[in-house]
Amino acid sequence: MVKIRLRTKFLLSLIFTTTVLTCTVLFIVQNYLRMQARREIYEALHNSVVTFQQFELQRRRGLAESAGLLANLPNLRALMTTRDAPTIQDASTDLWQLVGSDLFVLADPTGKVMALHTAAAGYDRVAAETSLSQMMQKDRNREWWYGGNHLYEVFLQPIYFGSPRNNTVLGVLALGFEVDRHLAEVVARMASSQVAFRYGNDIVVSTLLPKQQQELAGHQRLMPRQGSLNSEEIQLGGEVFLGTSPELAPSGSRPVTLTVLKSYDAATLFLRNLNRLLVGVGLVAILVGGWLIFLISHTFTRPLSKLVAGVYALEKGDFAFPLMIRGSDEVAELTSAFDRMRRTLHKSQQDLLQAERLATIGRMASTVSHDLRHP
Repeated sequence: MVKIRLRTKFLLSLIFTTTVLTCTVLFIVQNYLRMQARREIYEALHNSVVTFQQFELQRRRGLAESAGLLANLPNLRALMTTRDAPTIQDASTDLWQLVGSDLFVLADPTGKVMALHTAAAGYDRVAAETSLSQMMQKDRNREWWYGGNHLYEVFLQPIYFGSPRNNTVLGVLALGFEVDRHLAEVVARMASSQVAFRYGNDIVVSTLLPKQQQELAGHQRLMPRQGSLNSEEIQLGGEVFLGTSPELAPSGSRPVTLTVLKSYDAATLFLRNLNRLLVGVGLVAILVGGWLIFLISHTFTRPLSKLVAGVYALEKGDFAFPLMIRGSDEVAELTSAFDRMRRTLHKSQQDLLQAERLATIGRMASTVSHDLRHP
């Protein structure tokens, strides 16, 4: 059976207690910081969406004002009275450049496109006429147009002949801003996040890496919910993101959504560094604490060790073994009591030896006296 000294038991128990308490504190601190980081990311996502909605509202108002002012220009009205598509196409270039929109469409009252100007190639007249026809059927003045992998937010303004009270419509003017790479980068900088604009399940533009964008396209956990800003945790390209996908505007069965993704790994990078720091501090605390506990236990158990050595010495008959009596604690009282007992036992032993000697001398004297009386 292994013999474990009291000092070793005391040392091991204190080290174990210190280790458990240190690990518990580190675990609590780590979980609290993770929860706090997640809460801050959720708040940042919500604020990012609100900020973009305010930005979108201001841009929408500017678009509506531009369309209203442009539709009332006399030269535009005069141009629409020609009813000649090539003439309207050529002459409207200056008007389009004056507005500076990404999409400029002039159409007759039936929805036939007479002029189309776009800042980026790929959106044709067929897509414009289809979107315009649907928009006029729904009787809306604002809508999202999608075609050729281009997404536009479009504002529609009728062009009247004379006063609008007469309701003599010469045609319609459609102005739109494209959701392109530049807009995505601007929104990403405002939100300090990765963003993606989607038309239904199709990703129009994003700031994600190509592999992450492909994974997001097939991800179902971030599908839009109208009026919801719930956040979800997803993994794209080996990186964990927290994201939300609010609807910007419903568009039939294919809503327009903005997906905002904030990297949880990047946001919690300081936690990993902090974890390493806390683990290092914990190990140092355990080592330093163990060393201090060893000194303390050695200070406390040294008198007991001396007392045990004194007991072994007394067992061998050594009554002069030096004992350590310091202070007035229980160990000192026990050592003093043992020392008094040892002295008493030693005195009793000496008295017993003296009595034995006297008895021996008495027996010898009696024997000599007997022999002298009876030679």
